[in-house]
Amino acid sequence: MKVLVYHIGQLGDTIVSIPALRAVRRKFGVFSPVLMLHDATGQLVTAEMVLQDSGLVDGFIPYSPVKGAGRLKTMATLWRRLRFERFDAVVSLLPSDRSRWALVRDRLFFRACGIPRSIGFRPFAESEIRPRQVSGRPAYTPNEASLRLRRLSAEGFAAESENVFAPPLISLSRQAEARIDMWLEHRRKHPLRPLIALCPGCKKPANSWSVKRFLEIARRLIALGRCEIVILGGPPERDLVHMMVDALDGEAIHAAGRFSVMESAALLSRCSLLIGLDTGTTHLAAAVGVPCVVIQSANSFPGQWDPLGPGHVVIRSGSACEGCQLQTCPVAGHPCMSDISVGRVWPAIEVALAETEYQRHAAHSHA
Repeated sequence: MKVLVYHIGQLGDTIVSIPALRAVRRKFGVFSPVLMLHDATGQLVTAEMVLQDSGLVDGFIPYSPVKGAGRLKTMATLWRRLRFERFDAVVSLLPSDRSRWALVRDRLFFRACGIPRSIGFRPFAESEIRPRQVSGRPAYTPNEASLRLRRLSAEGFAAESENVFAPPLISLSRQAEARIDMWLEHRRKHPLRPLIALCPGCKKPANSWSVKRFLEIARRLIALGRCEIVILGGPPERDLVHMMVDALDGEAIHAAGRFSVMESAALLSRCSLLIGLDTGTTHLAAAVGVPCVVIQSANSFPGQWDPLGPGHVVIRSGSACEGCQLQTCPVAGHPCMSDISVGRVWPAIEVALAETEYQRHAAHSHA
C-alpha cells in the first residue's frame, strides 16, 4: 500500500507524533511507501527537518496553507499532486483538538483526491482532551502523543503497550555527532564536568519565564563548581543568549542559532540535564533521552504537553485561569509563570544533578 500521513505543527508537534508514526510504519511494513503531507509556511522547524533520516517516512510533500484569494489555487495544486501520487490510504496525525468539522472537511478533501481509505480522523470529545475536576479546575490530561496514538489504536494499530514510545525517539547521524563533538572540544573549559543545557527562550509568550531567574539559576550552577553550562535556542534567541553569556562573564557556552535541528539534538544528547520551558527544544532533549526540568505555564492542561520519557520534572503553578489555552497571557504580571520562583525550581535541579552524578559514578565503576 502507498500511505499518506497528514501532519501539521512545528518541532514539538512532530516529536509527539513519532510514536503514532512508528505505529503506522509497523502496521504497513517497510515495503509500503509512507509520505508525509506537512505545512511549511513560516515554520522554523518543519517535520521534514526532524524526520528526513528517521526511516519512518520515505518522502515529504510540503504545502503552504493560505487564506483569502490564494487558497483555492493552493488547494487545487495540492489536489492535483495527491491525485497523481495515487495513495491507497491517508492517516491523520493531527492535533487532538482538531474540530469535528475540520476533520470532516479533511476527509472529504482526501476522498476527492482519490484516496479510498481514511484512518484516524475521529474527533475527540472535549472531556477526553480537556477533562475537568468536579470543581471545574483542569484535571490531569493524557499526553498529546498518547492521544494521537489512541486515534490509530482504535483502528487496529499498535497501542502504547507495544513499545512505540521506546527511547530514543530520534536517531542521530554520525556526521552531526562528530561536528558537535569537535565544536564542544574547542569551547569547553571543564570537559570532565557534566554539561547542563539552559533553554530560556520560547515561541509562545504565555510560556515565557523571567530571564533574570534563568540567570540566577545559571549563577547557582556555576557556583557549585560541578558542571558546565551551554545555553541553547533558535535564531531569534541569539541576542538574548549573547546577553546572558556576557552577564555570566563568559562562564557559559553560547549555542543559540548555530545548528540545524538534528545538530541541536546531537548537542543535547551530550548534556546530562536540560532546564527549560514548554517548547520544542525541551521536547527535542527528551526525544534523545535527556532528563528535563520544565518550568511550565498553566495555559495548557496538566500532562498534555509534558516531555516524553522517564526522569522529567514538570513545575507548574495553578491559577484561577489555568487551562486558558491562550498564546499570550492577558493577566497583568503573568501570574502562572511569575509565581514560580527560583527557590521552587532549585530543589528539583539539585535532585536531578545528584541523579546525574550517581549515574556517572555508576558508569565509571562498571567501566
